[in-house]
Amino acid sequence: MANPLAAGRRSLRLIEHLAEYPYERSFSDLAKAMDLSGASLTRLLKMLMEENWIRQRQSNGRYTVGYRTLQLGDALRSFGLQSAQVLQSAQVQGTVANLAYQTGHSACIASYHGDCFVLLAKTELHNCYHFIDVFAPNTDWIQNGIGQFLLAYQPKADVERIYRDIFGLEVPQEHLDGFETIRKTGLLVRSEGAITRFVMGLDQQGSGIVRNVVSVAALNAHPINKTEVLSKLEFAAKKASSGLAGRPFTPVEQPET
Repeated sequence: MANPLAAGRRSLRLIEHLAEYPYERSFSDLAKAMDLSGASLTRLLKMLMEENWIRQRQSNGRYTVGYRTLQLGDALRSFGLQSAQVLQSAQVQGTVANLAYQTGHSACIASYHGDCFVLLAKTELHNCYHFIDVFAPNTDWIQNGIGQFLLAYQPKADVERIYRDIFGLEVPQEHLDGFETIRKTGLLVRSEGAITRFVMGLDQQGSGIVRNVVSVAALNAHPINKTEVLSKLEFAAKKASSGLAGRPFTPVEQPET
């Protein structure tokens, strides 16, 4: 039986390869780059072309990105994200999927983006927690543990501005104390209504600056092995940190209008 996770990874790798390469690619170029047999590559190309993620030039038979990939790029650019962030989501999706399947709970990777945070990748298991859409701006800084974790590593002036502009509040002392605990432990585990959220930072530069996190959201109605979740989360954090190291996430400021 075909492994859907492996097939998904191959699809993302192929789209990433076409997006990074400045020219159209031949079948033989792709077979070599992907290390796939002719039959396997043919099936993969056919599937992606049917979904309009890639397209084939009728004039020369070469392949390039398709309408849906270009549409996604336009949407992300309008939000202020560069192509590097799009490729990051492909790079870390495998790590997120493994984390979800190993723990039995939904998982994601999120990034700080100024006044909001966004998910770079997510895997939601059947009958498990559902996250906000990937790349959708989220300003739930207080109720969402991901938001609290990310704020713990931002400059105090930025945190005060976010609380003031979005919530009309001064930063409560208990939140400042919570930020200090997060920085000391590098971890946040807390109950949020129907779920227990586990959050760990990704310090891909070894600088102590955290703009990315990996998180597991476990429904409290399901069995939760906290020791196992934390072990898998730590492994995923190391894996994702190395995957993002080549392209550290840097928020792109929207131009003034």
